[in-house]
Amino acid sequence: MTEAVKFLASEQIRHLVEMAEQARAGLSQYVGYEVAFDSTGLQILDEWIDRHVRQFPDPSQKMRLLWVSFLGEVFRRRHWGEWVLQNRDKGGELVVFCPKESGVLYAVDVSGQVSQRIAHGMSASLVYFYAVTAIELKVDQ
Repeated sequence: MTEAVKFLASEQIRHLVEMAEQARAGLSQYVGYEVAFDSTGLQILDEWIDRHVRQFPDPSQKMRLLWVSFLGEVFRRRHWGEWVLQNRDKGGELVVFCPKESGVLYAVDVSGQVSQRIAHGMSASLVYFYAVTAIELKVDQ
């Protein structure tokens, strides 16, 4: 498998941040209070994905991008990450590079995780993924 990484242009990053803000606004409206880019926000996003996938088993690219953007912004804001496009053979995946405590960059595959969440339901919970990945970011092995 060939992989190449491309850092996104500021306009592309701005678009992802705007999409994440749209998702946050939708989540806030859904629960009736302001949602933050944190694990509680991800719990609400897990619920939103469940509800949406029950009605629309194959979510649109726009919905997927909203979810990916929100998840990515949680990592970017909480773990000082950078948005990148990681090209893998036939397609690209949105990834957030986060520095580990050692300074090594760790690729958080937010696109892939949202796809897993859609395909496998709550067993691929975004809250669980975030908790495990946050621990991995602290471990220097």
